[in-house]
Amino acid sequence: MDAGRRDRLITFQRQGAGTDDGYTTQPGAFADYAQAWARVRFGTGQERREAAQERVSMAATFECLWNPTLNAVLETDRIVFDGANWDIVSRALVNRDQIHFAAVKSV
Repeated sequence: MDAGRRDRLITFQRQGAGTDDGYTTQPGAFADYAQAWARVRFGTGQERREAAQERVSMAATFECLWNPTLNAVLETDRIVFDGANWDIVSRALVNRDQIHFAAVKSV
C-alpha cells in the first residue's frame, strides 16, 4: 500500500486496572497506548456484517504499518479517531508489513 494513503493519525487506548492499584487515578479508565498513521476504510468486509449484527451504525477498517507496538494491540483496546471511540472487533496481520484493525464506533 502506498504510504500516502495512510493519512489519518489514530490513537490506541488501553484500559487500566479495574480496581484502585495505588497508581491509577481512575480505576478502569482508558489511557493512550500508541499512535499510528492509518488508512481508514469505512463499512467494508467483515466489519460491515458484524456491525449489522450488533446494530451499530458505523464500522471501519484501520490499515496500519506493522510494528511491534501495534502487534501487541488487543481486541480489548480501543481506537480514538475523528473525535469518537472505536471498539476493536478484530485484528489481522495482512502480510509482513501491514496490520488491520476492524472496529465499530462506540455508542
